[in-house]
Parts: sequence; C-alpha cells; structure tokens
Amino acid sequence: MQMSRLRRALRCGAVGAGGLSVLGFGQAAHLRWSYRCPVEPLGERHGRAGHAFQGKPVRLLFVGDSIAVGVGAKVAAPLQAACAERLAKLQRQPVEWRTVAANGADVRELHALLGGPKVIDLGFDIAVVLCGVNDGKKVLQGRWPSHFREDLAALCGTLRRAAPEGVITVPRLLGHVEAPLFQTWPMCHLVDVLFGQFEAQKMTLAADGVRCSEPDSLVLSTDQRLWSVDGVHPSCEGYRRIGDWLGAHLARLGSRVE
Repeated sequence: MQMSRLRRALRCGAVGAGGLSVLGFGQAAHLRWSYRCPVEPLGERHGRAGHAFQGKPVRLLFVGDSIAVGVGAKVAAPLQAACAERLAKLQRQPVEWRTVAANGADVRELHALLGGPKVIDLGFDIAVVLCGVNDGKKVLQGRWPSHFREDLAALCGTLRRAAPEGVITVPRLLGHVEAPLFQTWPMCHLVDVLFGQFEAQKMTLAADGVRCSEPDSLVLSTDQRLWSVDGVHPSCEGYRRIGDWLGAHLARLGSRVE
C-alpha cells in the first residue's frame, strides 16, 4: 500500500492536472542541485552530563547524519548535549554520550561506519538512530522505502548484537514538514508524501524491539529562530528543543541504569 502510494505520487509528476505536480518536482530538482549545505560545526561529539549526580552513568550512543553532526549550528552536537542534560536531570544520573555520524550519510553508509576503524566499542544502554532524509533523496536512484526499511533493520541488528540488553530508538523527527525551504507550494505536498513514506518504515521495526516515536508539533515549527540560514537544518535553538524532547522521551523508556 505504501509503495503504491509513493509510485502514484511519482507518476503524478508526469501527469498531474494543470502541471502542478510537474512544477513541484521541478522545484525539488532545482533545490536538489542548487542547495549548498552549511559547513560542519567545530567541537566535540561526545561528552558527559549530570556531573552533580552519583552512580553508574547511562551510556548514550547517537548514530546519525547531519542532524547528529549539528550542521546548521555554531557548535557540534547541540542536540546530543541537550538530550543528555535532560535525561540526567530526569533520572538523576550521570550520562556519558558519544556520536557516530557523517554529514550526508544514508543508512547504509551509517551502518558501514559502525564497523569502521574509528569505532572501537559499540556498547550502550541507549542508542538513538537519526536518519531517513538522505535515503529519501535517493528514491530516483531506485532506493525505495522498502530498501530503507531493510537497511535500517540491518543497522539496528548490528546495534542489538553489540548490546543485547540496550534500548534502541529511531525517532521520527519529521523536520521536512516544517523546514522553511520546503514550504514552497506545490513542492511542500510532494515532499511530505515522499519523506513520509520513508519515515513510516521506522514504525515497522517495533516487532524487533526498536522504539519509535515522534515529537509533538510544539517541538519544531516554521519559526525562523528554530532553523539555520539554509532553511533545512535546525538552528542551535532548534537542536536544543529536539534534544530536550528526546531526553524526556528516553527517560520514559525505563532505561535507568543501576
């Protein structure tokens, strides 16, 4: 059903009434080739939160694309830092966090990073996988949502083998719905249909014990203060809001380390 919806959406690019779908795909193609990604921010992609608390730290692992890098912000990994701080305060435990990330990486490339020479230990109590948009960009190369689901399941399987008792979560951030650069009509409707199909695949991993959820509409909006100058990535404040929500979400998963 989902595949047929996506194929219908793509076909409407050629036969859409009044040429609106053709216009939308033209807008998307123009952005695809004219967009220039901001430079990667400087700073560490690991850290520790909750210094005032005692006890064994929660080990928090982030695996992701430009969102995990912090592209669009002035410092690296603002989402992770905010998430760890929130989780530490709610659980009254220290939190150690680290990141495996690459700007522009799809899920296959992220999976390859997990086995790379720079990743020595995959042990974690909670793993957060931030992905999807870069896979959606490759749909015209024949990379369908079903391929994304298979690739994501393989990545989560590697994480599960590394930490059988750990919690794995793949949040649906849905940033494409609110990103200012994607609000042009009629492209906004096509973007929603396309990336929505990829985001929906995350829910299918529940049978394998992977948690999935999405923030409410108050976390991100089209408010320019929440977005970087490129209109695609969050600003520092946008990342902070996502991280704060995510930390509260992780605390509700019952992942306390004794």
